[in-house]
Amino acid sequence: MVPQQRAQRKKRSLKSRFKATAGKYFFLKLGVALLSIIPIFGFPNAVCIFERYKCRNTEIVGMPLEFVGKAGNLLKNLIIWGFFTIITIGIYGIFLAPLRFQQWKVSNTVFGPVMM
Repeated sequence: MVPQQRAQRKKRSLKSRFKATAGKYFFLKLGVALLSIIPIFGFPNAVCIFERYKCRNTEIVGMPLEFVGKAGNLLKNLIIWGFFTIITIGIYGIFLAPLRFQQWKVSNTVFGPVMM
């Protein structure tokens, strides 16, 4: 049993890579920019679409990533962060909102199913 486990370990790549092409990345970025123009609902959907694309084309140590975030959840958080930004006269928006946004993206990124 031990030799088989060693053989399986050798099959898994220890390299990380981003396998998207420049053309698809450019047109997706253009489409996301146009979608984000739509008031209120456009930006959260654009972020989720772009993050799903990035995760679908990324492998960390041979394991694929998957983005599980929802646009509705991001919209709720954006409203809360905007409220705190107004209350704190912009301080929250300058210092904490970008941090909270990055935390939201990372917390909704998981390792996808491993195919052997």
